[in-house]
Amino acid sequence: MCIVRLVATCPLLSYITQDETGKKILLFVREAIYDGDGFTQGYVFIGPAHYVSHTGSKPMSIQWKLEEPIPEYLWTASAKMVVG
Repeated sequence: MCIVRLVATCPLLSYITQDETGKKILLFVREAIYDGDGFTQGYVFIGPAHYVSHTGSKPMSIQWKLEEPIPEYLWTASAKMVVG
């Protein structure tokens, strides 16, 4: 499980009903906006994700079930997100 924070730009209902409507959520992440030299970092494709639950709004925290484990080198960043 991975908790991801994002600002809701789509109705939450579309996430909740993704399995029934056939909507596919493809998760991309990055550790930070800029690297140590001030350049914009690219995103890493984590894979398909399935809605589990959520809390809050703007931003809301969504808990996703991932089809594949998060790559080991990204665990440090994702652990920071879960802790807060």
